[in-house]
Amino acid sequence: MAETPSTKTDARSDANPESGWWYWVAAVPVYYVIGTVLGFVVGLAAFAFALTGMGTMDPGTMEPGMGIPMGVGFGFAGVFVLVFVLAAVGLLLSLVFPLAIYYDATAVEDAPGRWNPDPVLYGLLGLAGLVAQPLQVPLAVYYLYKRHESVGVP
Repeated sequence: MAETPSTKTDARSDANPESGWWYWVAAVPVYYVIGTVLGFVVGLAAFAFALTGMGTMDPGTMEPGMGIPMGVGFGFAGVFVLVFVLAAVGLLLSLVFPLAIYYDATAVEDAPGRWNPDPVLYGLLGLAGLVAQPLQVPLAVYYLYKRHESVGVP
């Protein structure tokens, strides 16, 4: 007998583990995208500024100059603060990531579902990501994809 949608039980509906650690795992790829976009925009702006000498004029000839205008100090300080904040957030996420993926994999393993991740393996891969930094982003995306297939969240 074919199951109707009303009688069919979805294994994911009651398999939602009570873990908020996946937010930390998801923050890694989100941070990577935001950091890449901001880095590109700031780099492009700095290149355009250096190439055109925007904002500077030689008072004698009224032609653009390559000097730095006095008002750029605030812009430089803003970029410096932005880079410092991004670096601090990135360091925090990199250090928390191995713990977050380990604890969330433990919660997913204990929840009923089709996928039982090995928390130790994911924790060790997250720890390896501290040394090989680019490993954390694809690991986080893969883990979140498999988690979604198994328990439906995120």
